[in-house]
Amino acid sequence: MIRCPICQRTLSASGQHPYAPICSEACRREALRRTGVSVAQQEDPEPGESQAQFEQLRATHLYCPVCRRSMPTQERLLLTLTDGDLYGYRCVQCGADVGTKTERRSR
Repeated sequence: MIRCPICQRTLSASGQHPYAPICSEACRREALRRTGVSVAQQEDPEPGESQAQFEQLRATHLYCPVCRRSMPTQERLLLTLTDGDLYGYRCVQCGADVGTKTERRSR
């Protein structure tokens, strides 16, 4: 049985992520308030800023279909292409391929 840490409401295990069992937006804001995150820090950044944050994204954990849970990943360079580099992600525990990423070079 999973309970919301804020209001103690019982949550359905199938409908909620087990690592963040917060039942509503109001409970999420209360959880952030309790951890000391200000309202200004909660607001979304400007549209241009949010895109810039993800230009060099590196995945540290991805879902592994073999382990059936989020696992640490290891990034490997697979190919060097004319327009960028192709990287592959592998599960650290079982070695299964869990994703790829193409990092484009600026011209």
